[in-house]
Amino acid sequence: MTAGLLINIVSAGFILILNIYLRKEGYSDAQIAAFTSYRFLGVLVLAFPLGLFIKGKKLKPYFVLSAVLMPIAGFLMLTSVRQGNIQLIKSSFLLWGLGLMLLQVCTLPFIMRNTPEAIIPEAISLSFSTWSFSLIFTGIFIAILSAVGSFTLGQIHFPWEEYEILMLLIVISAFAIFFILPLKEGPPRSAVGIGSHFKALLLDYDWDKILRALIPTMLIAVGAGLMIPFVSLFFYSVFGIDSDQFSLIGSAAAGLGLIASLLIPAIKRRYGYNIAILLTQSLAVGFLVLMALTQLFAAVTGVVFLAMAFYIIRQPLMHMAAPITSELTMNYVGEKNQELISAINSSIWSASWYISARIFQLMRSLDIDYYSIFLITAGFYAVGILMYYFIIKDYQTELVRRLSLK
Repeated sequence: MTAGLLINIVSAGFILILNIYLRKEGYSDAQIAAFTSYRFLGVLVLAFPLGLFIKGKKLKPYFVLSAVLMPIAGFLMLTSVRQGNIQLIKSSFLLWGLGLMLLQVCTLPFIMRNTPEAIIPEAISLSFSTWSFSLIFTGIFIAILSAVGSFTLGQIHFPWEEYEILMLLIVISAFAIFFILPLKEGPPRSAVGIGSHFKALLLDYDWDKILRALIPTMLIAVGAGLMIPFVSLFFYSVFGIDSDQFSLIGSAAAGLGLIASLLIPAIKRRYGYNIAILLTQSLAVGFLVLMALTQLFAAVTGVVFLAMAFYIIRQPLMHMAAPITSELTMNYVGEKNQELISAINSSIWSASWYISARIFQLMRSLDIDYYSIFLITAGFYAVGILMYYFIIKDYQTELVRRLSLK
């Protein structure tokens, strides 16, 4: 968990203030969206083969590689932005995506392999909570350093601005490697993957279940890709919220998200998937719509506080369902499909976010308002939630059938 937290610190810092930093360096929304798309391009190509390859193999080496790649990608990114090297900026975004992919693709299979079945929901929730922890820490950290402003050491005047803060976060994240190296891993439960005949390997999976499970993920991922990477630009452009202020907003949302993610296993056990997934995500979509519509009243005094409140409430409602949707998906597809579904999920998120980033780039180049883009996001979310309803129904029917056969 500590290693995941440290690795996520880099991504959390980038999510909170990188886009604002890029805007201050003179890059347009369309350019920022183009850079962001490269984060998902390599993942789109490599996540599926990785899912096939890791079946039956140790996962620790991939965590080690992730811990090495993330700080390198961050350092190259900040250096290339300052130098104005467009190709290196694109390459560093690509490397960032690859490093994060290794962590994301391998985490769920690692948990499913090494955790007692009775506590898998809590283990998944705890894993997801590392992202919230990283956002909380990073948001407060950025706000404190921004408040300090600068310090003088001898004759050297050192400012705490976006570049320096992000560079320090990169240094902190580099310590993740020291927590991964001692990691103990049990033997893989599933048969070795790529070593067998490729055609037989592909036929070994339950593709009908896999495809049904992927539909809601695809819809929600497309919608999320239009909003999540660019929400800081919404607050900066519409309400003038700077990086230090947005970092606190993100930290507050993450704090509520952390509490929600730790509570969601108990909610799921008491009320079932319909409440834990469908109700929470439906409420989240409602608050997203309200947040988007605040742009229409941006000139009205106090509306900025409503926008912040809607965003802060929306985040935990949407994110709290993530551990349970992951558990549902893993259980629904079955043990032999888990490595592959984890990899395909990562590919889908990356493909969707790549496409969404390009769509966002086009829309902003055409001066389409943020609220219109976010309402489109809400539409994708709504259809995805409906698809989860059918997945839940199928899974519950299957459970009843299994019990009747015993």
